[in-house]
Amino acid sequence: MTLSDLASLAEVVGGIAVVVSLIYLAIQVRQNTHSIRSATLQANTAMWTSLLVDLSDPEAIEAYAARLSGSRDISPMVYTRFFILCRGIFVAFEDQYFQYRNGILDADTYKGYERSISEQFLAFTGFRIWWQQSRHVFSPKFVEHMDEMIARTPISAPDHLFQEWQAFPRD
Repeated sequence: MTLSDLASLAEVVGGIAVVVSLIYLAIQVRQNTHSIRSATLQANTAMWTSLLVDLSDPEAIEAYAARLSGSRDISPMVYTRFFILCRGIFVAFEDQYFQYRNGILDADTYKGYERSISEQFLAFTGFRIWWQQSRHVFSPKFVEHMDEMIARTPISAPDHLFQEWQAFPRD
């Protein structure tokens, strides 16, 4: 075997090594992407669970219920609770919006979050009033997205939630 033959063989071996390395790298990137998406979904689940548990506190429920209709007949303390509750909800949703736009959160999961936000918050006048008062603190793309969601979400009466609960079949 000549030196030229050895050089040719080394080139072939080197080419195969490059291809194997690229395949390995692609597998690692795919696994990393899956891990990031899984961690993001887990973090979103933990965030919403925490938010909903906080919302189940009687004082938070009072603030939520008092502002569903947009009534101004509430105490400053109840309004402050409502304001902070809304801020947390919308900051969380803005985060999810950008995770979705950046391809980290999958479309099906994000659409589920959108339905929840629409049905449990945007459908009620009090939350829409809060949004109009506070939308300027959010990013322009998110504001545009929320305005579109509000435009396509019908307004519900606050007692709508209670009526649905009463109509639910019981054993």
